[in-house]
Amino acid sequence: MPALGTEAIKKYYSDTQFEYKLVWNWRSKHTAALHFGYYDEKATNHHRSVIRANEVLAEWGGIKQGATIIDAGCGLGHSTLWLAEHYNARVTGITIVPKQVETMKKFIEKKGIKNVEFLEASYFNMPFEDNSADVVWAIEAVCHAKDKSQFYKEAYRVLKPGGKLLIGENLRTARSLEPKKEELLKFIFNSWAIPDLDTMEEHHSHALNSGFKSFESKDVTANMMVSYRNLEEMCKRWGWLNKLLHALGIISTIRRNNMLGSLKQYQAIKEKVFTYNHLFAQK
Repeated sequence: MPALGTEAIKKYYSDTQFEYKLVWNWRSKHTAALHFGYYDEKATNHHRSVIRANEVLAEWGGIKQGATIIDAGCGLGHSTLWLAEHYNARVTGITIVPKQVETMKKFIEKKGIKNVEFLEASYFNMPFEDNSADVVWAIEAVCHAKDKSQFYKEAYRVLKPGGKLLIGENLRTARSLEPKKEELLKFIFNSWAIPDLDTMEEHHSHALNSGFKSFESKDVTANMMVSYRNLEEMCKRWGWLNKLLHALGIISTIRRNNMLGSLKQYQAIKEKVFTYNHLFAQK
C-alpha cells in the first residue's frame, strides 16, 4: 500500500466499489452497505443482519424522529438512506471519495429522495455550523483516521448540546500486541487503507478530552462473528478468481490485497486481535 492517507482511502474505495456492491449487499434497496452484519434472533441471514446493524446502534443511541444526522464516512449511503427512512430524519452523508458521492447523487436523484444529501467532505472538517446536528453517526469509518482524536473534536463541534455520537468500529484489544498478532492486525487493516486501530480506552480518552460528558462502549463481537465468517468463506470461494484476474492485470493490486486482508479477518477476531464495539458519546 502507498502511505495510508487520504489518497490511499480514495483509491481503495474507488477500486473496490464493484466488490462491495456486487458481493456484500446486492439485495439491498439502499445500495451497498460497507459494514458488517449484526446477527441475533431478529437477523439470521446476511441481508437482514446488515440492516440489523443499523437498527441496534440506532436503538441504543435513542435517535429521535425528525433528527438532523450527519453520517460521517458514509460510503455508499446504506446507513444514510436507512436513517432517513426509518427516523424521518434529515441526513447528510459525507465522504472524501468522489466516486461514492457521484454514485449516491445519481441514486437519490433517480429515486426522488428529498431528505438526504451527499457531500464530498472530510470528517475532520465538516461543512456544518457549530451546534447544528442531533447525531453524528459513523460505522467502520473512524478507523481510517490516523489521529482519531481529531474526529472526536470535530464531532463535538458540530453536535448540539445533548447531541449524540454513535460509532460502530473495530478496536484493537491492546496498544501493543504480541509480535505475530501485531503483524496480522497491520496486514489486514493496511490492506483496507486503515493505518491502525485504537483501543477502547483510547477512544474513551478521545471522547472525554474533546469535551463529551459521557462515553459508553458495548462489545458486540459475538453478534458479528457470523459476518466475519461469511467474509472468510466468500474469499476462500472466489480467491482463485481474484488471483487469476490480478495475474492477468485485469484487477488492481489494491483489489488483490483487499481480498487477502479480508481472508484473515475471521482468524484475527477469533484470536482476539481486535473486537467489534458500539461506542456512544454524548455532548
